Amino acid sequence: MVLLPFLLCLGVFQAPDPPPQAPAAASAPAAVIEGKGSPSFSVPRLEEPAVIDGRLDEPAWSKAARLGGFSEYQPVDSQPASERTEALIWFSPKALHVGIIAHDSVPGSVRATVADRDNIANDDWVRVYLDTFNDRRRAFIFGVNPLGVQEDGVQTEGGFSAGITRSGGGGGMYGGNFMSGQVDLSPDYQFESRGRVTDDGYVVEIRIPFKSLRYSGGGPMRWGINIQRKTQRTGRQDTWTDAKRVASFLAQAGTMEGLHDLQRGVVTELQPFITGSVDGARRDDGSYGYGTTDVEPGANLRFGFTNISLDATVNPDFSQVETDATQVSVNERFALFYPEKRPFFLEGIELFATPNQLVYTRQIADPIAGGKVTGKVGKTGVAFLSAPDDTGDASAWFNIARIRQDVGTDSLAGLTYTDRTESEGFNRVLAADARIV
Repeated sequence: MVLLPFLLCLGVFQAPDPPPQAPAAASAPAAVIEGKGSPSFSVPRLEEPAVIDGRLDEPAWSKAARLGGFSEYQPVDSQPASERTEALIWFSPKALHVGIIAHDSVPGSVRATVADRDNIANDDWVRVYLDTFNDRRRAFIFGVNPLGVQEDGVQTEGGFSAGITRSGGGGGMYGGNFMSGQVDLSPDYQFESRGRVTDDGYVVEIRIPFKSLRYSGGGPMRWGINIQRKTQRTGRQDTWTDAKRVASFLAQAGTMEGLHDLQRGVVTELQPFITGSVDGARRDDGSYGYGTTDVEPGANLRFGFTNISLDATVNPDFSQVETDATQVSVNERFALFYPEKRPFFLEGIELFATPNQLVYTRQIADPIAGGKVTGKVGKTGVAFLSAPDDTGDASAWFNIARIRQDVGTDSLAGLTYTDRTESEGFNRVLAADARIV
């Protein structure tokens, strides 16, 4: 009878079990950076793997800078966007990663087709504008539709392209308006993209290698950036910054800071090729005879530095270039113009752009060889092209040069020289232009 209370006391005064530990809190998503007033933000540098599959489920995306608060750009600017859009951005040593989550209040209406490259104007789409020199005058464009079909090009403020604009926006700044900028979708850059339609809209993932871009080297860099979205169902276009339809679209971009230690190197491309042809004809006796085989070797060479590109070609072969669209020339009072699609002429073509399109590279029909220098040093853009053209009786040597100087915050001044020299004479033009904003 003595032991029982003692045992009960042991049971009563036994130390309680320690309280369970609370689970570790999950890392909170980054604060949303609103696009009001063209803000600046710092983009994180991460050395984590990411599979380009349109899912944004790797750990790196939880650490990315998060952009939101989109505004409508057209048809009515300066008002909140009707559909919610989020953009996630981070960079690895070799590429910039962009993920876009496009919510849609009527998700079943998302327009997405397996279209050709640069032909997504009739779909929903998103575009990333990268002003890598942060000069508010020129930007690379990387666009995709909800399935990841790509379009790419360059937007230039205050000049018509040396090729013909292949714009896919349908009006506004994509109509070739001098005041609002010119979009040229002729250049093709290497980048990866994937997209998928979801129950809430669609998600796209984009990886842009730094080798596909030109930018000023050095320490930490600041790039202009904007994100644009088109909802095909409503015809509305939204932008991350609260851009207005005024003289310059790129001047209203935000700023991405903190880019450093980018691993790009010197882009070196060598493309040798050889073509051969044999002419034949039927003889009088009914047999078929062949002539001598005509063999023509050639090569393309390119060295791409961070801000300058050097291109050379010998006996270029354009047989695999996309065919031009048919145009009707009946009762035409002016010469036909075709977009430039030949690789040698496309690199840096926007640097030849002038307000009145003095440069039209398709005049060089069959170049024997050619050399080109394009790029930007400080506030000065430089472009030079030289090529002898072999077109039979009208053989000529072409020289084209353009210098463009940034003036003030958004203005510019340019000088263009063109020279066509033939055996019977020459034609030389020197022109100056300026754009004051």
